[in-house]
Amino acid sequence: MPESKTEDLVTRYPGELNEPQKRRLSVTCMYIDNLLCEIEHTLHQAASQSSFPRYIVDLTPVQIGALEGHIRRIRAQLVHTLEWQRLKPKPPEILATRSLATDLAFIDIAVEELKPRHMRGCGPVPEDAVDKLNEVIRDLGTVVKSMDDYVRQEASAPPGQQAEL
Repeated sequence: MPESKTEDLVTRYPGELNEPQKRRLSVTCMYIDNLLCEIEHTLHQAASQSSFPRYIVDLTPVQIGALEGHIRRIRAQLVHTLEWQRLKPKPPEILATRSLATDLAFIDIAVEELKPRHMRGCGPVPEDAVDKLNEVIRDLGTVVKSMDDYVRQEASAPPGQQAEL
């Protein structure tokens, strides 16, 4: 039998998974947490001021509270599961302002694609609708730019010197 490889030099504790299994465990826990975030989003749809709500919240505040308790317990169990393998949740990596700026860039692109020249693929835009469509696009663009400017200003301001909304 040939000499043992590097794999044999690594100490394995009783009950410990191998590295690919640990990665799978960690990724699955993150996936479950993301699904819990989606559940929270669904539960709080009524509190959202979305112009296009997707869900009809047919739960009472007491039921929502009970479900939030279950979510907390599942999340605690996820952390316990990681600790079992001497793992920790990854710390956050993305600044909220960066995420907001990215989303606002996509919103800006979506607004741009409403322009009559881009709408031609859906058929010619009626002449009597062009001015109002351009006005709507301009108004949306102005509000999106204002929010983007605010996010970028906040991101560059030192803590404690952020502008007011």
